[in-house]
Amino acid sequence: MKNHGTIDSWGVGRSVVLPATLLFGSMFNLTLVVAGLKEFIIEDLGGSIADATLFFSVETLAYIIFAPIWGVLSDRLGRRKLLVGIGFAGSALLYFVYGRLHSIPLLLALRFVQGSLSVLGWSTVMAMMLDHPVYGRKGRFMGLMGASLILGVAVGAPMGGYLTRWYGARAPLLAAAISFALLAAMSLFLRESPTLSRQLRVREILASLKSTPRVALPFAFHFVDRLAVGLFVVVFPFYIDSLGATDPALRGRFLALFLLPFAFLQYFAGRLAERIGAGGPLVVGSLLYGLALCGLGFSDLSSLQPMMVVLGVFAAIMFPPAILLVSQWSDPQVRASAMGGFNLAGSMGFAVGPILGGWAYTTHGFAFAFLLCGAAEIVLAVVGAVLLIRWAEPAGKRLTS
Repeated sequence: MKNHGTIDSWGVGRSVVLPATLLFGSMFNLTLVVAGLKEFIIEDLGGSIADATLFFSVETLAYIIFAPIWGVLSDRLGRRKLLVGIGFAGSALLYFVYGRLHSIPLLLALRFVQGSLSVLGWSTVMAMMLDHPVYGRKGRFMGLMGASLILGVAVGAPMGGYLTRWYGARAPLLAAAISFALLAAMSLFLRESPTLSRQLRVREILASLKSTPRVALPFAFHFVDRLAVGLFVVVFPFYIDSLGATDPALRGRFLALFLLPFAFLQYFAGRLAERIGAGGPLVVGSLLYGLALCGLGFSDLSSLQPMMVVLGVFAAIMFPPAILLVSQWSDPQVRASAMGGFNLAGSMGFAVGPILGGWAYTTHGFAFAFLLCGAAEIVLAVVGAVLLIRWAEPAGKRLTS
């Protein structure tokens, strides 16, 4: 049944629920190997901690390089589903090969290739979710996208730990290979967007992106948000250990206090963006998140628990409005390129965050690291508010998708 430009239930399944499932699976596979890296790279292959770090760094580098390239290619071809299948099938093959390798240099070289294929899959899926004209409901679907990404990250790491404990260091690699193969098969049922009516020349794609420079604003928000995550990953484990949380299970519970509201509130944040517009929640969420980050470095172990919940709530407010603005402000014909730019910004932020966090922590301590990160969020929120007011449409008109 179709109503007011929305798509029927089967269409919603193929255009929204299935892509969200694919995004969950992609992020699940990303963190599935985390818990067993020590056993796989250091104990099994005889590598070092630096080698284990490079295993993730080279994948992030591939994201940075290839996310915009694949976006332009997708818009140039006017097709998305085939690229998703290639990305996931290629990742499945390489994860299967990982389990049979005994050379760290070869592993890292293939990891770069696999990273380029992985981002081809999940970044194109994100573009497909932006493509479909689900009028009046796109905000909540962007929230579903964000929830899928975060839940995949949250579930993958502990599952990988259990697989390593039960079946050995290479078990998560085989599990990821099987999972990616299933994702590739599921991608056959994706629904291509009716808006992709023709192939575009590269110069047409670039001209269209140039004509909508305001999409740089949600790119900037995503960069700073991912920078905060990267910094948090480096600094927070040391910080909580210094407060007396030496038990890994206790650290896990603190992270759960952040991740659960972060994941489950994104759908409602998307609905809020539908009702009142995306700009307000994006700015207010970033401002409050920045203030909470500034206070994080001055918390003790007892006050840290509610602080983690607060951080999760404010973090959830930001992602759906940011990606909704990308959808609203980009030409439907070049949304994969816009999505590639969005993911490029996020990957660069995630790469810079650990470096910045490590420097801030070693030079001035925990409080300074969190203050620096929070200040970046606050400054961007103020700049964003000024720009959104300047760009505001006449009274009574609201951005809708």
